[in-house]
This record gives sequence, C-alpha cells and structure tokens, in this order.
Amino acid sequence: MNILVWGTAEQGPCAYFRGHMFDEEWKKMGIEVRHIDKVNFIADPSAQGMKQDEAMAKGLLKVDTSDIDWADVVVFRRYYNCSAKCDTCGAASKDPEVITKHEHQMKVRDSITEWMWPAFENAAFNKAIIYETDDNHFQIRTWNGYFPDVQAERPLIERMTRRADLVTVSTGPIKEAYAYLNNNIRIIRNAIDPSIYTTTAGRPGHGGEKPRVVYYGSTARMRDYAGYPSGVGGKWEGGYAGKAIEDLRKELWNVFIGVNQGTEHVIAPFFDEAFHYVENIKQFTEILARSHPDIGIAPLGGDSFDRCKSELHWLEYSMVGAAFIGERFKYGDAPYSMVKHGVDGLLAKGRQEWYDAVKSLVRSKDLREQLAGAAKERVLKEYNYKDRAIEWADAFKWAVEHKGIWKHGRNTEQHSDNGPSGPS
Repeated sequence: MNILVWGTAEQGPCAYFRGHMFDEEWKKMGIEVRHIDKVNFIADPSAQGMKQDEAMAKGLLKVDTSDIDWADVVVFRRYYNCSAKCDTCGAASKDPEVITKHEHQMKVRDSITEWMWPAFENAAFNKAIIYETDDNHFQIRTWNGYFPDVQAERPLIERMTRRADLVTVSTGPIKEAYAYLNNNIRIIRNAIDPSIYTTTAGRPGHGGEKPRVVYYGSTARMRDYAGYPSGVGGKWEGGYAGKAIEDLRKELWNVFIGVNQGTEHVIAPFFDEAFHYVENIKQFTEILARSHPDIGIAPLGGDSFDRCKSELHWLEYSMVGAAFIGERFKYGDAPYSMVKHGVDGLLAKGRQEWYDAVKSLVRSKDLREQLAGAAKERVLKEYNYKDRAIEWADAFKWAVEHKGIWKHGRNTEQHSDNGPSGPS
C-alpha cells in the first residue's frame, strides 16, 4: 500500500507523532510512505517568462501528478498556510484587496494546496483521502499565535474534512467537534518511542538536591502557567500552577523548556532555568531528558480548545522519570482523563488542588518515584508506537476499501476506542 502525506514538515511534533514515528514500522508491513512539501509543474512553452501565479491563472502550468498517481491514500493534515502572511504584525488573509492595501508587506506561502483542492474534491478523483488532525482548530483562541492562520484556513479545513473518506483524530473531544462534517472519524491516540528519550548528560549541579519541576511548551503557553486577564477590567484568571510553584519556590528548582526567541524576558521572572524552543523532536526529547525532571506539570486554562488536547505531556514526562501533575477538568473526556489520580499521576484544578499536588510531590521523594514508576510501566504497555502503527495501517486499509464513501453519505461509523475500528 502506498501512502502520500501532503505538505508535511518532518521536524515538527505534529508531523512526527502523527506520522514520521511509524515510517519504519509501516515499511515492515509493506506500507510505503512519501512525505512531500512541494509539487513539480510541467509548463507550456508559452509560459516562459511568466510568474507562477500568472501562468497558473492562464492554465499554462500542469501539475506533475506522478506522486499522486503512485498513492493509494492521500493524507491531508491539520491545515495549510494558503493565505498571505505579514511577518511584521502577524495578519493573514486570502483577500486580494486586504493583501494589497495592508500597511506591511504580506507574502503568499502555500499557493498550491487550495488551487489544487477542487481536483481532490472532484468525483472523478479515484484515490482514498484521509484528513488527520490533533487539534480542534474550530475552537482556537485569539491568544494563540496561529489564530490568524487558522481563521484564514477554516473554510478549507471544513472542505477537507467533508471530502475525506476517513478522518483520524487523537482524542474523543476532537472527534465530537468534527462530527458535524464527517461521520467516519477514528480515534488513534498518540504513542511513544521510548528509545528517543535519552541523554548522556548527568543531573545538573545547580539547584542542588531540590526536586526539579519541569514545564514545557512555548512562550504562549505561559498563559496556562501564570494566568491571563479576562473580561471587563482585565480580571486575572487561572495561573494556579504558577502560584503553587511560587509558594513553594524555596523548596524546588523550576525549569521551563520552550522559550521562543525574543521572549526570554517573559520567562525569566518565573523560572530558575530555561531552554529555548526547538522544533526537531529528537533534539527536544534529549533536552527533556537532560533536564532530569523529578516532577512534570501540565496546567491548562480549561476552555473547549484545551479540552481537545492529548495526553502527550503525561506520556513524555513518564518516559524521563517525572511524576506528573495535569489539569483536571470538571466533567467529560479531557486531556488527562486516562491518568489514574494517585496511582500514575495527580490531577489538579484550582489553587488549592494545585498547591496540594505540588507540595505533596516536592516533599515526598517516595511518592514521586511511586507515581513516576507506575506511569512509565503503563505508558510502555499501552502507548507503544509499534502497536499504534498497526492501528494506522488498519485505518489506511479501511480508507482504501471505502474510498468514495464521501460521495454516497457517511453511514459507516467508526469506533472511538484505541483498537482497529470500522468495518473490514
């Protein structure tokens, strides 16, 4: 079976955990994968001297479809930056008038995907299509740095989801959010390759014997850690994890991984030690292991966008021996619902629960080791990437066997568990 992944970026965590991680395992199953981030064109001789956009508009460029012809399944992921982007203020738009009149220069990024999409939507297109996402882009918040991009791409995201023969997602809440567009949605949870969570570096001397508390993300996720202004008058909300850390600051050593360049001043007041953001997943996992965390935390603001996040923080902290504290949601399926509170991690919501959770782990090495050990044992058993590769292979097979189902309604429902699902 041949799988073409459209427009992928090899280094990013989304591309890795939802694809590249499994390439070698898929190869053993007879599944070949191509990850492409560009297409080639065959130009009519009369297009010589023209810009690409002009030649495309005049129909003088023909796409080299050899990769598409080779594939049995074409996988589209998340969203594609088909809008023009301003590097100065971050604005994104597809409106030619807005682009022309914008006070700064706006640059077109991906001019191909949306231009080609009608061909993929055409009833004559005879390849299976999977749309894959690990975020609820319909609920992205304005504070998120990707908000302008995602808003510009929402119509295309909806078209991709509707067109897909199968949609794959990482969590139950994402499935619920996208269900109005497609009934054939399969949950394939994230997984872990234990071999990449290693380092040759010893435990750092700074901080002494204090337990090392690690939080990772990007600078934007400081909102979850330190809180944010909300409502009329800018009342400060959240930030309970950060407050708990601050209350116990003399008893711990606080580490942040993921500082974006130019935002060091934002991070500095809150942490004793910090590492810059890196996109390459294997560089990141080495940094995470090198930070030698005793405790790993994953606070969230708790809105509908956050609810759709996966359990990846719990998985990764477990791999490097950290006891876990994650955000508890009041009800329903949530990022850390699978964590067994008091057994393989702790869950906290609100100031008192976060304070109690941090204090209990900071002051008890035995409890830290007990929770960390149980979590690692469970993650290795239930989240092994080799097992998850089989689930993905089953999804590919199902999509091929049901290609074209999008044209006839979507009555073939997918199960929402981790195992193989849907009719065979």
